[in-house]
Amino acid sequence: ENPLAPFFSFALKSLGLTCYHLYRPMEIPENKLIRKIRQFERRSDEVLRGIGDDGAVVAMSEGAYVLVQDAMVEHVHFEFDFVDPYDLGKKALYSNISDVLAMGAQPLYYMVTIAVPDKVTSKEIGRLYRGMNRAAKEFDVIMIGGDTTGSMRDFFIDVSMVGKVVTKSYLGRNKAKAGELIAVTGCLGESAYGLSLLRQGNTGRAAGRFIRRYRAPQPPYGVWKELVKRDITTAMMDISDGLIIDLERMMVESGKGARINLDQVPMPAVLRKEKRENLALAGGEDYQLLFTFPAHRIGTIFEITRMGFPVSIVGEVDKGKGVRVFEKGQEKQITSKGYEHFGDIR
Repeated sequence: ENPLAPFFSFALKSLGLTCYHLYRPMEIPENKLIRKIRQFERRSDEVLRGIGDDGAVVAMSEGAYVLVQDAMVEHVHFEFDFVDPYDLGKKALYSNISDVLAMGAQPLYYMVTIAVPDKVTSKEIGRLYRGMNRAAKEFDVIMIGGDTTGSMRDFFIDVSMVGKVVTKSYLGRNKAKAGELIAVTGCLGESAYGLSLLRQGNTGRAAGRFIRRYRAPQPPYGVWKELVKRDITTAMMDISDGLIIDLERMMVESGKGARINLDQVPMPAVLRKEKRENLALAGGEDYQLLFTFPAHRIGTIFEITRMGFPVSIVGEVDKGKGVRVFEKGQEKQITSKGYEHFGDIR
């Protein structure tokens, strides 16, 4: 018998597809909306009971599991003027997948809660779920339930996700060691620059790359698999609020400090040209991976980059406190660190 089955049966019941309260009427009945949503449910031998009951039941093998939850609120995390429901669905799933990957876990199952105001139609809800379904297929994640409710004004989506740890030990923020090197995947600042272009009304051809990154920031699954396979990382997290503030959080948890070389931070050339490097340091919503690794494993990082995966070494962990940024050997004062809930310090 699976020793985790009772726990997950209880835990998932508390999150399951229990009941649907729509405080304000949509243009279709509630049960019909649920039937539309149910088409995105996928069959799996491990899912003993999915959508349609008081809770979902999943048979899971022994091991360590990661459970994450991330919400997106209209006018706080997004504007429908800038993001189509389809892309919002992808983004909502990507943000949770990114968290699971950062812990060294393979995403498995997810549940979705939405709060729907009058202005959002069932057609738009369908596009939202199609977006989530597309992202789920990219990472082979299965939706097993959720909840819907009404909203008096703003739209809200909350995703819960379960993943299984596939590394020897979970990769957390609290494991960085002095002398280790700090690296990031991908290119930073693209999403924040895309949002700034949308706010300016600049949606031309040259802006497309950045706007796509803002609307649907896919986590770097390929490079993650290489890092996991080679067992190189010590501490890891995703960059959701900005490189500086997220690295600062990692260093606090690890009881260490960090030095970052701005010259080595990967960013679009346009940011350096426009002197907007702050978007790469503090823009947020990159959903790239930030990790530390032993200096003697640097050759492995070079091997990964030669395979075509973008990884940049941007600094070093030290015994100090906080994060210090250097440019051309000189320490640089940083006034903008990133996004902080209940107090935007961008």
